[in-house]
Amino acid sequence: MPTRVELLSPVGSPRSLQAAVENGADAVYFGVGTFNARRRAENFTMRELRDAVSYAHEHGVKVYLTFNILVKNDELPAFFDDVSEAYSRDIDGVIIQHLSFAPLLKDTFPDLRIHSSTQAAVSNSSYADLLPGVDRVTLPRELSLAQVRAFIKKTAIETEVFVHGALCFSYSGLCLFSSFLGGRSGNRGLCAQPCRKSYNGSYRLSTKDLCLVRRVPELIAAGIASFKIEGRLRSPRYTALATRVYRLAVDSYYKGEFRVPERELKELALEFNRDFTEGYLFDTVDLIAPETPRNRGLFLGVLSKDRRVTLHELLAVGDGIGIWTKAGIDGAVIKEIELDGKSVSHADRGETVQLAIRAAAGDTIYKTSSTAPLHLTPLPHQNPKIAPPTRVRRRVPLPELNPLESDGQELLVKVYSKTDAEAALEAGATRIFYSIFADDFAASTALPYIPRILADDEAAEAHRRIVESDSKAILLGNLGLLPSLECSGALQRVYLEYSANIFNDLDVAFVHRYGAVVPVVSPELTLTELSAFRSKNFAVLVHGRPVLMTTKYPLPGERLEDERGFVFPVRREFTYTQILNSLPMGLFNEVQWLCEVGITKFFLDLTDGNAGRIIGLYRDVLAGKTVKKSARRKHTRGHFTRGVQ
Repeated sequence: MPTRVELLSPVGSPRSLQAAVENGADAVYFGVGTFNARRRAENFTMRELRDAVSYAHEHGVKVYLTFNILVKNDELPAFFDDVSEAYSRDIDGVIIQHLSFAPLLKDTFPDLRIHSSTQAAVSNSSYADLLPGVDRVTLPRELSLAQVRAFIKKTAIETEVFVHGALCFSYSGLCLFSSFLGGRSGNRGLCAQPCRKSYNGSYRLSTKDLCLVRRVPELIAAGIASFKIEGRLRSPRYTALATRVYRLAVDSYYKGEFRVPERELKELALEFNRDFTEGYLFDTVDLIAPETPRNRGLFLGVLSKDRRVTLHELLAVGDGIGIWTKAGIDGAVIKEIELDGKSVSHADRGETVQLAIRAAAGDTIYKTSSTAPLHLTPLPHQNPKIAPPTRVRRRVPLPELNPLESDGQELLVKVYSKTDAEAALEAGATRIFYSIFADDFAASTALPYIPRILADDEAAEAHRRIVESDSKAILLGNLGLLPSLECSGALQRVYLEYSANIFNDLDVAFVHRYGAVVPVVSPELTLTELSAFRSKNFAVLVHGRPVLMTTKYPLPGERLEDERGFVFPVRREFTYTQILNSLPMGLFNEVQWLCEVGITKFFLDLTDGNAGRIIGLYRDVLAGKTVKKSARRKHTRGHFTRGVQ
């Protein structure tokens, strides 16, 4: 465990790399090529990588490469070839989403650090047994500080938390919104940010920016190993300022005189902020900025009835401002400032001025840009030069996986009421799953479903209830419980819900190691991609509304309507909220195509009820009948034929 916390900065371009290094980063992270979760960033080429690493190492800065997207089977050779090439260029570590990759990478590159991405959604300490080869875990932003402390104490695994930057509305790694709306998958590095769009007339999914600089002492005392700044899509100036703010704050703490660098923090807020929040880590409930997803800048003041404003910040001619009116947000450049009846070039904080702008009484004014030059003198390097290791390019030996046929045809059904559980049983479903935390679960005929997001105490309670239920099969939403369920010996079969993002043969083999596990694979895969799996002993989501977002935020209401009129149902499941696709999936007759390629397990997520009728339709298809077009209306096939980039 490091004796001092590491400051990890985002790099989206060579200029950002210089900005991070000159302003005190201990380490940087960036992407090379297409296997990273910010494919829209400028990124680096493999040819540029060696010079970038040499520059960073010369200044004592470590380099972690992001290989953190979901990888398809046909991409595995290229993915591991890129890791091998990057390794030979002396990188210090890689950040990955697939936990199944970690043991293979560590065996091949023992001196390469392996960090699990926040998208792996390691939500409780039960995950520890799933992390062989992982040197560091980036914990979800949804954990509280108490939960972070408990994770560190129980697992002794090096941890990293985000301290600044954009927050995802959806729980780490569990977002399909961008994917199902337009084929641009966030899991594949191409998120179109639908959370920044308007729903029900406001930006109710648009989060504020995280800012924990005032909490540095508590975070260090918790034993966190690395402070991570988000922002690979932002400017080099943002990288410089964010890095500098946290460098100065961290250093002041270790000197025994902690202070927040207020001047630099204001410059950072001016560069970009959606208003700041301390997030879930400190149990903040004020997380959403519903007025706009754009940069706010610095609050200047509110226009009075006599069209004057008392300034909260210095303002100069040529500065840019945002004018927040009842009708929306307008922008302007300050061309004249009047102070005490005289035209001036600038006015200081606390002075009351009149501005030559088109605005009305009650409008709020923000400063969005400044003409004043910003001079940031490079900070002295704190870390010794990193000597280049002696490395050669190594081929990653992909394991030979034997073909595995499906062990039988099954209709697997998840229901949301005791009534639907009874209807599903009568209709002939093979296995029916219902939340083990439902009040009437014990009175139902269903098998237990374990929710996706579990804190440590919830995971322990779920395990206790499973043992008490004496069930022989379960549907598992939280991957972390898998090792302990195998050890309990009570279960004959574990079905893994599709939130586990099973995307390739290595993932399937990884979960198969824990006994009789049948995963429901990712709904982002096409028929062609599914048919290429070596093992066919998995299930496919064929019916139901895919969960687009799983969020800790208590989103009110039962529906969201976007600007085009599409309606997305909202439901409460266990302790979290889920946003569902506007249309239910319904593969219907295409199930026969799956049977033809050897896939015979089908998962139906019956959010909308009608269990008996829907199961009857799929039983008909499996019996060779065709579902009529009238029954297939208002359904989508999702990614079954179109896929994701």
